[in-house]
Amino acid sequence: MAYVYLLDMTKFVEQRIAGVRLALENLNDSPAEKQFLKGRTSALLEFQEFLVQNYIPKLPRRIREAYRSQGNG
Repeated sequence: MAYVYLLDMTKFVEQRIAGVRLALENLNDSPAEKQFLKGRTSALLEFQEFLVQNYIPKLPRRIREAYRSQGNG
């Protein structure tokens, strides 16, 4: 159960990063909004890196290999 939650969490973070990047592309010239979205992207990337470095290596080998074969690591 925890493994599924971890994999779902990484997918959710990837979706949020994609959404923020799309919002940055479609942004009108609002400097405050641009800084906010850059900060959000930075925080999400940092969290994603934390998950990959600290939790993905602890997954069982079969699940970890399936995760990496999907292009995630």
